[in-house]
Amino acid sequence: MPRIFCVLIVFAVLVVLPASHSTAQENRPTVLEMGGNDSPFLLERELTLPFFTNKASVVVSIIENRIKKTSTALTDLMTTLESIRLRQEMIEQSLGNVAEILVERIEEAEKIMTDRAEKLENIEETDKEYLQENKRKSENIETIMKLANSKDWVCPVSNTVKFYDSWNEQRPRGIHRGVDIVGFHGADLYAPVDGEVIFFWDTVGGRSFRLTAENGDYYFGTHLHRFGKESGKVSAGDVIGQLGADGNATGPHLHFEFHAGPSGRGNEVNPYQIVNRKCKNRIPIEMPLNHTDGEETEKYLFSYGNFEWN
Repeated sequence: MPRIFCVLIVFAVLVVLPASHSTAQENRPTVLEMGGNDSPFLLERELTLPFFTNKASVVVSIIENRIKKTSTALTDLMTTLESIRLRQEMIEQSLGNVAEILVERIEEAEKIMTDRAEKLENIEETDKEYLQENKRKSENIETIMKLANSKDWVCPVSNTVKFYDSWNEQRPRGIHRGVDIVGFHGADLYAPVDGEVIFFWDTVGGRSFRLTAENGDYYFGTHLHRFGKESGKVSAGDVIGQLGADGNATGPHLHFEFHAGPSGRGNEVNPYQIVNRKCKNRIPIEMPLNHTDGEETEKYLFSYGNFEWN
C-alpha cells in the first residue's frame, strides 16, 4: 500500500510540472522594441530569449563603437594640447633667450660707461683743461664760420671802412682783443644781429654798447660819437649810434669785440673773419678814406689776417 501511494505521488508531480512551467512562461514580462534595429526600445513584443540576447549584443556593439570614436577624439585633443604646450615652451624659451641677450647688452654698456668714467677720472687736471680748451676753440671756430656765411649778419659800420687783423696786438693798455673798424666820423652804426642792446659809459672807450643775441653771442663796441636810440630790443640793421673817437681813441673808429655764446661774455673770439666777409665797402688800411675815384688802388694791399682765433 505505501508503495502504491508513493507511485501515485510521483506521477502527480510529473503531471503538474509542465503545467506550472507553461503558466510561468505565459506570465513572464515581455520586451517592447521601438525605433530602428539599433535601439533596444519598446516597439513590439518578442517572447523569445534569443531575440533579447541579440538586441543586447547590438546595443553593446553600438556602445563600443561610440566609445572607440570618443577615445579617438580624446586622443586627437590630447595631441593638439601637447602641440600647443610644446609651442608655448618654445616661445617661453625664445623670450628667455632674448631677455638674457638684452641683460648682457645692458651690462656691457654699463661696463663701457664705467670704464670711460674711470679713465676720465684718471686724466690729470691739466689734461682736462687742455681738452676743454681745445673743445672751446673748435666750437668758436665753428661759430665764426657760421656767422661769416650767414645772410642775416650786418656790418656794424656804414659807408666806406677800412681795418686790418689787429687781434692779440700789443697796445699801451695791453693785448688788443678786437678789431678796429675805421670809418667817417658820424657814420651810422648798425646792430649786427637781433638782440638786446644796452648803452653805457666806459672809462676807457667812452660811449659804448653791448648787444646780446638770443643764442648768447655777446658784442661790444666803443668810441661812439653818440647813441642812436634807447637801450632795449633791436633787430639786425637798426641804427644804434654814430661813429666817433670818444674815450682814448686817436681817430674815428669802432673798437668791435665778439664773445661767442652760449657762455657769451668772457669767451672772446677774433671777429676779423666776420667783418672781413660782411663789410663789403672796404678799402685797404693804407688808403685814405677820402681818396678819389681815379686814385690808383693797385699799390694798396688788403690784409687778410693771420687767422688767430683766440
